[in-house]
Amino acid sequence: MNPLIRMYAFHKKEFGLEDNKFLRLFEELLSEPPCSVLECSSEISPKGIHAARLRLGYQEEDIQKGLDASYRFLNGIAACEGVRLNHKILDGIVDKRLSLSRIPQMGIGLDYREEIHDSKVKYYFLIREYPEKVNQVLSLHPPVDTIDAYLNHEEFMFAINMDFSGRTSVEIYPLLRRQDLRDGALVEKLNLRDPVLAFIEECSGLHISFQAGGERVLHFHPRNPTRFVHLIGNRRLSLFYSNVQILKFFFGRWKIKEAVSVIISLIEDEIMSKNIQNINLHYCSNLPIQK
Repeated sequence: MNPLIRMYAFHKKEFGLEDNKFLRLFEELLSEPPCSVLECSSEISPKGIHAARLRLGYQEEDIQKGLDASYRFLNGIAACEGVRLNHKILDGIVDKRLSLSRIPQMGIGLDYREEIHDSKVKYYFLIREYPEKVNQVLSLHPPVDTIDAYLNHEEFMFAINMDFSGRTSVEIYPLLRRQDLRDGALVEKLNLRDPVLAFIEECSGLHISFQAGGERVLHFHPRNPTRFVHLIGNRRLSLFYSNVQILKFFFGRWKIKEAVSVIISLIEDEIMSKNIQNINLHYCSNLPIQK
């Protein structure tokens, strides 16, 4: 069986995701090649754990097929009762002039909530050496202080949110690699401080996104996820992370060679106040690209 389908089935069972029309559409998309990336995640908050958060990805020469498959998925979602999707931003960014050769990765995500109007789909794009598209995306995003300091790589990741209620927006995810995090002048310019720096020390990289009011969300790529989870010291996170460890065990037993990578997202203000209440834990597996 496709390892990504096994991983999805594990996530669905462990977190009790109930069948619905949206998940069935996602499962159809997952079963179709050339999907090669699956990310499952859970949102941990004082309200509990929300785990119906899933993302599929496509890479390199499969981008056009991925776009076509994603549009079919989007049309299926839009046809469901109670869903209103606004294509305006998506159609403005993904137009006839879009250069696919500058998109090494793209993806489509589903965040399904009990209240339909709170649910959304999200397009993800990683672009490379594409300054005109970066400028277009930034023009649609709320202003960010010292944005030039974040844009120190040829690669740029962003997402287009499409809520089922009709709201739409863009998110950006500038990347800081390990060598950037060791650049004292850059760290100071971005105002990264203790105790955030203590978490950064444990990571190979860091994506940053921005909430509506400008507050930063830090997406950590820990070198040792187990150690990082212990460092945070959140009981719910520890319980959830044990499922990731079980999945890694199953991958070994199923003789699946693909690694499971982990990203942990925290709100910077909660780190600074030493009162971490909201955590997203993402785990992801990539299939080898078929040449």
